[in-house]
Amino acid sequence: MTDSGSNHGAQPAVPPDRDKRRPRSERFWSWLRVVVLLLAAIGLGAWGSQLRPSAAKPISVSLPKITVLADKPNATATVDMTLSSNLRETPPYSLTLTITPANASQSVKFAVSFGHFPRPASGTGPLHRSRNASYTVIDSSPGPSGAASRSKPFTYTSSRPIGENSLGAQLRVAFPDLGGKQPGSPSTQGCGVAASLLGSYSTICNQLGNQPHWTPPLLEAGTTTFSSPDPALGDYQYLAGDNPTLLGGNRWMWSGINGVTMLASSVQAQDNEQNDLFYAGLLLGVAAGAGIMCITEFLRPAWRKGTDKPAAN
Repeated sequence: MTDSGSNHGAQPAVPPDRDKRRPRSERFWSWLRVVVLLLAAIGLGAWGSQLRPSAAKPISVSLPKITVLADKPNATATVDMTLSSNLRETPPYSLTLTITPANASQSVKFAVSFGHFPRPASGTGPLHRSRNASYTVIDSSPGPSGAASRSKPFTYTSSRPIGENSLGAQLRVAFPDLGGKQPGSPSTQGCGVAASLLGSYSTICNQLGNQPHWTPPLLEAGTTTFSSPDPALGDYQYLAGDNPTLLGGNRWMWSGINGVTMLASSVQAQDNEQNDLFYAGLLLGVAAGAGIMCITEFLRPAWRKGTDKPAAN
């Protein structure tokens, strides 16, 4: 006689294919959540990585050099330089050079060599090309009624920066070094002697054919000006280097300084970097959360299958 109560209280065995009998719609929505969470993690992570500001690196500026010779012995002159950066123009970069002789009644020619400058833009002239550098000859003539003679400003234009460089919030300006005798310095022979005796003048003397009447003049730096309508200099503040006598608007000016260097920082760019850093952290945090949820959703069927195993007798 069969004991009808012998199986009383026993748990029915769970079919091993229970997970396979899960509704198709449930499996579909599970995989859809995995795909959506995976795409969200990848997309938000990539976006956050792009927004994250890169580590600040010291920026460098090319160091071009201007060397000047005069066709008269013991000539004295003042040199004014204006470096301009305007991204609204083509070409956007230029250096304007004005040489003013001290002797108002003397006509002087100045040969100017542009060493280590970027390639000049089309239309820059009169400019002669040589193997090592570009050079030009600038004429000065006595002014009317005994006024100081002054050369016509010569502008060197380029499609690449001449003496400025920007990276992130930083802007560095470095004017070309002005090569010439300073007042009170020992006399320097002209281009008729061996180039080895001329040192830094050998390049320009070779350009001029080593003619003996070309000699180094006595040079003094007059005013040095940096102008930049775009990007606007009003957004920058002085950090280090030669502090300009005029700081504001779209012009910075220095007086009597040769080889001006300056480092400035854009307040607006710094604020933008801080905002980008905040949003980058937020996006990366959300991407990490989406990635964890994606892994959890992907492993859910395995966990459910493990919990559905029949208990041992």
